Amino acid sequence: MSEILHQPTLPEMNESRLGAFTRFAQEREGQNFGEIGPEAYQKLHAWSVNQPEKFHDAVWNFCGIIGDKGQSAIQNSNNILDASFFPDSKISFTENMLKRAETHPDDPAIISRVAGVEQDRILSWKQLYDNVSRWDQALEKLGVGEGDRVATYLPHGPEAYILMMAVANRGGIFSSVGTEMGAQATAARFAQIKPKVLIAADGYAHMAREGQPGKLEDRMGLVAQLQSEVKSIEQTVVVPNLQDGPDLSGLNGASILSTDLLKDVQPSKIDFVRRDFNQPLAILFSSGSTGQPKCFVHGVGGTLVKHAIEHQLQSDVRSGDRVFFHSTTSWMMFNWLASGLANDATILIYDGNPAYPAADSQLQFAADYGCTHLGTAAAIIQDVWARSDVKGEGLDLSHFRSLMYTGSVLSDDGFRYVNDSIKQGLSINGVCGGTDFVGCYAAGNPFSPTVAGQLKGPVLGMDVDVWDDEGKQVNDGDVGELVVKGPFASRPLYFWNDEDGARFRGEYFEHFKCDPPVWRHGDAVKRVGVQLVVEGRSDTTLNQGGVRIGTQQLYDALSHPDLDGLIEDSLAASFKDAKGGDHTALFLVLKDWQPGEGVDAAFIKQVKGIISDSVGRLSTPHEVIPVPYVLKTPNGKRAEKPTAQAITGKNVKAAETYGYGGGGELKAELFKQVGKDLQQKPVYGFVDE
Repeated sequence: MSEILHQPTLPEMNESRLGAFTRFAQEREGQNFGEIGPEAYQKLHAWSVNQPEKFHDAVWNFCGIIGDKGQSAIQNSNNILDASFFPDSKISFTENMLKRAETHPDDPAIISRVAGVEQDRILSWKQLYDNVSRWDQALEKLGVGEGDRVATYLPHGPEAYILMMAVANRGGIFSSVGTEMGAQATAARFAQIKPKVLIAADGYAHMAREGQPGKLEDRMGLVAQLQSEVKSIEQTVVVPNLQDGPDLSGLNGASILSTDLLKDVQPSKIDFVRRDFNQPLAILFSSGSTGQPKCFVHGVGGTLVKHAIEHQLQSDVRSGDRVFFHSTTSWMMFNWLASGLANDATILIYDGNPAYPAADSQLQFAADYGCTHLGTAAAIIQDVWARSDVKGEGLDLSHFRSLMYTGSVLSDDGFRYVNDSIKQGLSINGVCGGTDFVGCYAAGNPFSPTVAGQLKGPVLGMDVDVWDDEGKQVNDGDVGELVVKGPFASRPLYFWNDEDGARFRGEYFEHFKCDPPVWRHGDAVKRVGVQLVVEGRSDTTLNQGGVRIGTQQLYDALSHPDLDGLIEDSLAASFKDAKGGDHTALFLVLKDWQPGEGVDAAFIKQVKGIISDSVGRLSTPHEVIPVPYVLKTPNGKRAEKPTAQAITGKNVKAAETYGYGGGGELKAELFKQVGKDLQQKPVYGFVDE
């Protein structure tokens, strides 16, 4: 039996937001969830999925959502595809995000740090409000209106949050890609959604590992490339980040510095515009594992309501708390963290290498500012903190109530390390979900114990189950497909450029042939009692330190002219080492290469550099390994999942996998042997080449 590391006390449970909501729901709905504790959570969850209208109506009222609620909390609640939440309500994203500015204007709203930069930035709620006001007016001058897309290419700083709110108030649709992403991957995303305005930083500071120099990454050439390739861009706004007055001569005439655009714009009272609950808010992008990245259109109201559930009820975020989550502006956790503002919290953001200037830099940042909820990637805990023997002693962690992790699975040892070395009795909460619905299907909750290696169970309002390939519920302890059987508030409105919805339905609702349909998420999970254990992706999406990477993006990058004729085939796979660390390996079949021969280190560096430039720095594989063949399926497709299985020592079905060149012979043993070596090789967790 797995070890219980933290058992919440009755006072802790009663004082939590979930405890207050439980009492609120009991009094309001006449429900009886029993004595506060894990069993009460199970009953509360059952009520939330069996009575979704009553549950979401209660969430709106209890969590302080601002807007005109309307008469109905949900229509067509029996069908996940046809369901519509709060269909006659009116709501403003920006009004909800800035509500604390009226009551606590001088309190900090955003605290940000850039790795290796001495001066932190602190924006009060009044300063945040004023900045949103100025950008709201500036976007109006640029002609941004209802339905216009505004694309941002920015580092993880306050400007990204300010712009999200300003674009939303104009009725526009916000989309962000972080400056760590390369030109090819960025253009592939923005070209699909046809933005009217591009707002981009001139570059960013990327600090390397401890003891190595940092880098200043100029991005003006990339901005020029985006102007050339994304024909819809009518206006480009450059945000000075590396220097005060970057040279715009390499850009087209419709380009302006943000400092010039905002120069004469004074803060004023914001006219919050309440629009339909399902007004599009943001477009997020998938990893692009099967061709062009999918473009998820997420709604204003669904995002606010889902995140209110996850922040207040699941994570116990209270008014005045301070919440940090490791992210970039490319990752959905950026959108999730942003909603901390709507839930009366101060948000903390850390841009750059999470282990610079020291392995515990994120933890130090959290301690410096009284962080209550620290969220990070499992890879940082295991590959950076644990391997560097980071300790919590000597840091003021007195405010620290919850450690959250996501991105990949945290091992049992990872849980024990946090409890033993960071803070004993800490509530450790894995959150698991995705860009797909900009939220979580499993997360922490204040009623359930922390058990090493386990998630605390499904999120309220998420009717999750674990099925086998035939659509039948698997037994407790068996691995199956994670499905969601009922409607949830943040289900994407639609895919961009998917007029008839065929791609959307095909991606998520047609794997299992059932009526009504269910959402198949793509995660392999198992139940252990009422808790969940995530085994990894059930598809072939790579997972590197929480960053999901489409394999096709790497293969496309290898078509670079400088590599022409050098690479005959390739295959990429993610796996975990013996200590639970995430690896990504790129296997290359090189022309005229023979087993036993070495490979020039300069060539490996060249391959990684090309991938970094075209796909993104955080997508660079840890390992680039020459092999005589890659595994293929009988119909000639790359056998990515069987390769990952072989690397971790699992048996691979001979009927499914053939070596490069055919012949019907099972050749997985090579990758099992390679895996034995890689299993013992420490990985830094974040690749900086």
